Amino acid sequence: MKFRLKCRVLSIALFVLFLHYTSVALSLPEENDFHSYWYNHGAEITRFELEQGRYGEIHPGHAILIFVTEPFLPDIHVKADYESSRKKSIPVLKLNLIKRFNTGIYDYSMMRSVFTPIPTEKQQFSKTLKVSTTRQDWCGQVYLQYNLEEDHYKVKQYSYFEKEGDKTVTIPSAYLEDEVWTRIRIAPETLPLGEIKMVPGSFFTTLRMIELGAENAFAELTNTQEGDRGGVSQYTVTYPSLERTLSIRFNKNFPYDILSWSETSPSGSGEDAIVLTTKAKRTHSVMTDYWNKNSVKDLELREELGLVK
Repeated sequence: MKFRLKCRVLSIALFVLFLHYTSVALSLPEENDFHSYWYNHGAEITRFELEQGRYGEIHPGHAILIFVTEPFLPDIHVKADYESSRKKSIPVLKLNLIKRFNTGIYDYSMMRSVFTPIPTEKQQFSKTLKVSTTRQDWCGQVYLQYNLEEDHYKVKQYSYFEKEGDKTVTIPSAYLEDEVWTRIRIAPETLPLGEIKMVPGSFFTTLRMIELGAENAFAELTNTQEGDRGGVSQYTVTYPSLERTLSIRFNKNFPYDILSWSETSPSGSGEDAIVLTTKAKRTHSVMTDYWNKNSVKDLELREELGLVK
């Protein structure tokens, strides 16, 4: 009897813990129109609970996805800050993806910015114009940038590590894995499918220090009926030569908000390599003009995102 009671108490405790872990704090607009959703409320900021594979182990952390529209100058690939220059700008959806996690005593800080044009009456959907990525840990820093120039990407890399070094290369304008995230939010029907050429994500290439360029990949889009917005879609890209798979789950219907993702690949090399899966699951999401929330009194707003003060 005591054993059965203890089991029941344990089951209830685990269920409550599961509910706490899977609960999501959402504060997002109800608009179903692209312009109303993205131009009237500021930036969409979403926190994800992160399980990051590194050094043969899984390390806890968090990731932040910040989506926001901006006026962008297509000739010099920067935000249009002045009223005079905004006449020459085009609208883009910008993603800032930030990762924070520790590996033992030291920490990692990674950030990627993606700038993808938003289709309008004057412009069709086009490839991402720019991607910039930074990685910092206690060993050193890495900076990587892609700029679209006609039919190719000009890639600049600056690294503390000899294996990467400082270099500038040119690669054909194949699909970028980094732009998958903004394509999902703008027009998931434009996601490339089947056998494709795709440049692996910049977080992956900088962590693994692999050569920059497009790889053979296979991409597929599947749909399920789960969720509360008419179903969930999952976009999966597999790179056979890298033994790597990326899967992103998002709501099937507008605003196509991202729910989770996973990345599976070997950690290490040779016989000592261990296959690990990095996972990220949404926990909080808000829409706000964060650039106006920079006062000490605004620190409490971080609680809305599940972040410590």
